[in-house]
Amino acid sequence: MEEHLVKWAQNDRGSLSILSTSLFLLLVLSSFVVMNASSAFLAKRELVQIGELAASNAAHILDKNAYYASTFLNSSSVNSASPNSATSSAYAKSPLAGSWNYSGSALPIDCASAYAAFSSALSRVTLRGNPIAFTGWQCDGYALSVVISSRVQHLQHFQFSALNPLYLSPQRLQS
Repeated sequence: MEEHLVKWAQNDRGSLSILSTSLFLLLVLSSFVVMNASSAFLAKRELVQIGELAASNAAHILDKNAYYASTFLNSSSVNSASPNSATSSAYAKSPLAGSWNYSGSALPIDCASAYAAFSSALSRVTLRGNPIAFTGWQCDGYALSVVISSRVQHLQHFQFSALNPLYLSPQRLQS
C-alpha cells in the first residue's frame, strides 16, 4: 500500500492542467486589479481637470474696484524704458497701465464672486454620477486655492469582496 502512495505522489500526470488553470486565474485577477487601478487614476485625473477649470474660471473674476484704484497701479507698472518722465507718470495714472506693461504683479480677485462662481460650477458637474464636494477654500484677493473631493465606484465588482467606493481627493488646486 505504501508503494502505491509513493508512485501516486511521483506521478506528474495532470500537473500541467493545474498549472495552466492557476495561471489563468492569476491573469484574470491581475487584470481586474489593473483595470480598477487605472480607473481610479483616470477618475482622479478627471477630478483634477474639473477642479482646475472651475478654479481658473473663478480666478478670472476681477475685483474691479481694486483693479482701477490708484493703489493697485504702483510704480512697478511704469514703463521704465520710457525716456520721458512726464510720459511715464501719465502712463502710471492710466487705468490700463498694468495690462500694457505686465511686470509680474498679480491681478486682484473678487473673492466673494469667485466663491459663488466656483461653487456654482461644481454644483453643475458630477464625477461619474457622483457629486463633487469642496472642503477647502482660500482666497487672499490675489490667489485662490481649493480642496475638492468625490467618491467613485470601482470598475469591477465582485460579490465576494467588500470593496468600498474610492474617495478621491487630489492635492490642493491653486490658480
